[in-house]
Amino acid sequence: MTRTFNCASCSAPLEFEGTVTQKCRYCGSTVIAPSEVFSASGKHPFADLSSLSGKALKIAEITQLIRDGKKLEAIKAFRETFGVGLAEAKDAVERMERGESVDISSTRVTTSRPMTAADIEAVKKIGFTIGGSVLVTILASLLIIGGIIVAIFFFTWSTVSSVQTVAQNSAPKPSATPALPSPTPAIIEALKFGGEGNGAGRFKDNRHVAVGKDRIYSSDYSPYRIQVFDINGNFLTQWKGDVGTNLYDLTADRDGNVYVTNDKGIFKFEGETGKLLARTTQYFNGMALTWDHKIVAFQGKAITFLDTDLEPINQIKDAGDRANTTSGFSSIAVDGDGYIYAIDNHNDDVCKFDTYGKFLNRFPSHANSPHSMAVDPQGRLFIADTSEIIVLSQSGELFKKLKSFQAFGLAFSETGDLFVAARPYVIKYGLTF
Repeated sequence: MTRTFNCASCSAPLEFEGTVTQKCRYCGSTVIAPSEVFSASGKHPFADLSSLSGKALKIAEITQLIRDGKKLEAIKAFRETFGVGLAEAKDAVERMERGESVDISSTRVTTSRPMTAADIEAVKKIGFTIGGSVLVTILASLLIIGGIIVAIFFFTWSTVSSVQTVAQNSAPKPSATPALPSPTPAIIEALKFGGEGNGAGRFKDNRHVAVGKDRIYSSDYSPYRIQVFDINGNFLTQWKGDVGTNLYDLTADRDGNVYVTNDKGIFKFEGETGKLLARTTQYFNGMALTWDHKIVAFQGKAITFLDTDLEPINQIKDAGDRANTTSGFSSIAVDGDGYIYAIDNHNDDVCKFDTYGKFLNRFPSHANSPHSMAVDPQGRLFIADTSEIIVLSQSGELFKKLKSFQAFGLAFSETGDLFVAARPYVIKYGLTF
């Protein structure tokens, strides 16, 4: 029986979780599961429409149109639901028609329904019915009120004019009112480099960025190649490790070392040359570097602590069970106090652990498809959500939502500047809040 399917974004094999949509644990994309995996599990995804809501209900309606042979209506419904162009909607519907998964990470669900001809006709009938009985009354009332206003206006004008004449002769001229300053934006683009291509300093699909002491690193997802820039965004060099293909995470320390998580494990490289310094024998989905020179990595429901030589220190095998997550974590970040934040791969909640891996609490990420997290020097949590960057407090209160474009990887410099892997660019932002 078919129990796996390929991610529409990165083609990685995904284990079916029994839901209409699920997140790819390799690239973070949100995909529509193909109907054939439901058939293999002995159930239909839309057998009970009353239990569906939001994206799932919209997908159910589109799927029904496809089954009924109404392809044009399905394409129109996909466009109106997810806010994409005609070509993107046509491609998505055809993929669903073939029983393939569909990537909806960068789409937006719109619930408004366009007014139909029947709606317009109903509005006309109501307008004629009400208008015929009310119009005469309104016109008569307006004439009476208008006459009263004119009488009051002339009486008041004659009185005020004489008072104003005396006041103008005796009062000093008022000074000009100073213009109010324009509000300062919360996020200011300070630097942008990269662009579409496969040459030096160019990217096709860069989803990760890391900042060292005086270097910036970014890479395409697959195949990965680490490109090195100076702090002003000038290209310096590039290199690639000998092992692994898909890049899952990227970070750098203040000593010029770069840590890479790919489909073969975690690797430590010399940032300038790409010389391999250390590696793990265990596979991990993602990692974060702590301020006291430790690596916190996750794989499934387990959280592992390693030193900077990638030697294991401790492992919390049941971290996911303690946090009540059913499918592990999709990304991880650590703040200056050692608190660990991991995103629940199933419902996108943020799970918070203490410095020893003890579960503390969970709170909403407010993201539709979170790709990565980073913590700024003030301890605020930043979450990349494609079209915006969400800012939360340490306890989970929503602080701000910042508009962005193709926001995937996040990293902070020691000075508090935010670097974003916004494929195919790297953007440096200054924060004013």
